[in-house]
Amino acid sequence: MTDVSGSLMTEHGRHLSILDRAATWVAWALAGTIFLTVGWFAMAPDDPLGAVSVLTRRGAWMMLLQAAGLAAVTAALATVIAGRRLPDVGTFAAAVGLAMVSLRGGTAGSLLIQWADAAPVSQSSLPIQFALEAIAWFVIVFIARGFSIGVGLWCFGEGSGHAEGEPHSPRGGATHGVKHMLIAAGAALLTFKILSAGLSTRSVQHGQACFVVAASVCIGSYVAYWLVPVRSALWAILSVPFLAVGGYVWARLSPSPGGLPASVPASAFLRVLPIQYIAVGTAAAVAMFWYLYHPVFESANQSHLSSSHASPEGRG
Repeated sequence: MTDVSGSLMTEHGRHLSILDRAATWVAWALAGTIFLTVGWFAMAPDDPLGAVSVLTRRGAWMMLLQAAGLAAVTAALATVIAGRRLPDVGTFAAAVGLAMVSLRGGTAGSLLIQWADAAPVSQSSLPIQFALEAIAWFVIVFIARGFSIGVGLWCFGEGSGHAEGEPHSPRGGATHGVKHMLIAAGAALLTFKILSAGLSTRSVQHGQACFVVAASVCIGSYVAYWLVPVRSALWAILSVPFLAVGGYVWARLSPSPGGLPASVPASAFLRVLPIQYIAVGTAAAVAMFWYLYHPVFESANQSHLSSSHASPEGRG
């Protein structure tokens, strides 16, 4: 996806205008600015070289509350700027902001070094603690999405891009969506395992970790959309915590090879921080939905179905 915005379709089936594209870039730049300034002050680890995690900061609950507030404000502002034409732009902006602030801190390897002197029981519980933290970050992203939808409806009404994802047809139903979510999560887990196969002895890098998560979610979303297409990015977003928690549980149950440096995790799933799983994964899920979903095709298909079920008198 070299130019996602060039493939985005509005609810009316037209490409985004130059002004609309400019608005989206302004929204995303604003998200990065907010999180790299105020967000870093609120979420920075106690150790200047530490990773952005609740495990590296005193007052973890206050950190999460502040992050939730910033995510909600960022999502609302992005929706006001670009939400009329682009659904879930607020969710995407909040996820991008969280991902950017995570890049300013250390990697998962630096966190593992801090835990190297911990008791074996504490080390073995680390994947479970990561899984719980991932759920907390996802709650924050979901709160941001709620604010984004609310502000979109308040500012633009039911005809805005945020109302587009509601289940107006069987393709938008919950059963269909759950199938999409499970397929996307399963395909993402498998893709993550394949892409990270050659990283077991390498040091952890932010770029590698984020790329593997983004690629896994994109491929998982593509497979799910091909098999079970949906009308909302919600179901792809919901697959992201399944990837994170499933990966950490997999790491907990897998045997730990010995002889690795403290900075190299025993499992590839531990190479990604919880905040990066959720933030990068959510941004990738939304971007992939923008790339794949074309309402104009669905509108044409619904018109065709309506004409095919018309009365004989109306068919000529």
